[in-house]
Amino acid sequence: LKWHYRSRFESLIAFSNHSYYDGELVTFPSPITPDTAVSLRYVPGVYDRGGSRTNQAEAQAVADYVYEHYSDPARRNKTLGVVAFSQAQETMIMDLIEAKQMQNPSFVEACEASEQEPLMVRNLEAVQGDERDVILFSIGYGPDKDNKLYYNFGPLGRPGGERRLNVAVTRAREQTIVFSSLRGEMMDASRCRADGVRDLKTYLSYAERGISALHQTSQ
Repeated sequence: LKWHYRSRFESLIAFSNHSYYDGELVTFPSPITPDTAVSLRYVPGVYDRGGSRTNQAEAQAVADYVYEHYSDPARRNKTLGVVAFSQAQETMIMDLIEAKQMQNPSFVEACEASEQEPLMVRNLEAVQGDERDVILFSIGYGPDKDNKLYYNFGPLGRPGGERRLNVAVTRAREQTIVFSSLRGEMMDASRCRADGVRDLKTYLSYAERGISALHQTSQ
């Protein structure tokens, strides 16, 4: 595998190229290579570790973005997908989106407007093979109400977690936006024992700071 036909901008595959493909993966040439093709939106929220195992503030931020996307005539022609990093977070996001749909029937129509690529909401383990113009990530995991971070990151912490992450971060054609209450700098590298968790730390830093974050991990 050398060519990555899906991603239209190099920055969308830079993390995977650096982490998994030894720098040999390229997209088809594009005259536009915006650094903002991958970005992080920090959400001040907490992970309800002992209860619902969700991050409500983060799920709400994602649902609000979805609503705004389909309410904007200039943006709604771009297909949209959401990837939650746990099943519980996926369910909460779907519930919040459906609540907005019940209040606004035109929002339902907008989400389903593209027969081939309607709004997609998946969890990390179910996103294989899907792609959209714009992908939103909801990390979900993060500090709890006592501001303590536990290093249990669900499927990322299991064998093959790094492959799940690689699949997820290469779903976007044009833009990836990471919604997270967790920043890479908040994670202790010595506690990131699983490859998937270690790579998540790097990816969060990349989404926030750009290519310089990848260069630092190589040093």
